[in-house]
Amino acid sequence: MQAKPFWEETYRDQTVSTFSKGPTVDVEEFYKLFPTGGRVLDMGCGEGRNSIFMAKPGCQVDALDLSENGIGKAKAIAAAEGVQVNFFPCDLGDFVFEKDYDVILSHRVLHLPERDVRSRFIRKMQDHTAVGGYHAVGIFTNRLPATPDNAPYTHSLFDVGELPALYAGWQLVHHAEGVF
Repeated sequence: MQAKPFWEETYRDQTVSTFSKGPTVDVEEFYKLFPTGGRVLDMGCGEGRNSIFMAKPGCQVDALDLSENGIGKAKAIAAAEGVQVNFFPCDLGDFVFEKDYDVILSHRVLHLPERDVRSRFIRKMQDHTAVGGYHAVGIFTNRLPATPDNAPYTHSLFDVGELPALYAGWQLVHHAEGVF
């Protein structure tokens, strides 16, 4: 039996932040482009750092994560900050889009499922984005192998340049690659 991912332990601990506090750098930098009060989907929300950030100025946020511990912690953080977010546990392969979104966020999660699952999900994201909507996506590529703590759960690192190619026909506002 495979051990639980490292993040599950810190998701259970209300006194620590698993990845970091506040929104991801790209969301903080570009959120002013997003529609005020828009519909947001945060896929793989973890502790809800982007979800909570987007809900504060009045966005309607749906946020999902496979981890029930992450969802529980996100709900507690949102409640403590007086922010309303529709957090729920769900595997991205099982998620059913019931509406279109103005903004879809996905950070450091799309490398986890098998390639066919993530490819279908990206197409669904694109199909359920409102006209003029945005995606903010952060992924891991095969530029480097998955780190030892992530490797057991990583089933499909992206090829370098693969994600922009999947967005052919979309206007790319910003694309950056780096190593951290």
